[in-house]
Amino acid sequence: MIDTILAWSLRNRALVLATALLLSVWGGWEAIERPVDVFPDLTAPTVTVFADAHDMAPTELETLVTMPIEAALTGMPGVRRVRSKTSVGIVVFWVEFDWDTDIYQARQAVSERLDLVRTRMPPDMTPPVLGPISSIMGEVMFLGLSSTKASDAMR
Repeated sequence: MIDTILAWSLRNRALVLATALLLSVWGGWEAIERPVDVFPDLTAPTVTVFADAHDMAPTELETLVTMPIEAALTGMPGVRRVRSKTSVGIVVFWVEFDWDTDIYQARQAVSERLDLVRTRMPPDMTPPVLGPISSIMGEVMFLGLSSTKASDAMR
């Protein structure tokens, strides 16, 4: 089989070279014209919200801040998922929207909902703020080093 292909190719050198040249030009053209994203963004549009409440325990913060804000954000159009993390004195919300949602419109909608729920927050709490526009693609690598003893180079 291979002998037949090689014999035919040697007899028809001009046709083989013309085909190779044509395929190379076509491949180069397609490579230039195709939109190529080396690292496609695989995260849906997400708005991050920070609610800072100093001196509040997580259980108190959960009741007074997390639950009202989550309830307000969950009912928004285009929202796929609302996640939150409550810790001592701070709550972080991640509001994930549908893939075709414009991030700026999503941020505007979240901001409007936060304005509505702000009246139900504790009076001494600072208003919730939106985090910067970012995606998981900014987190290329996390690196952590630990040692039980310091080396001579670290002293």
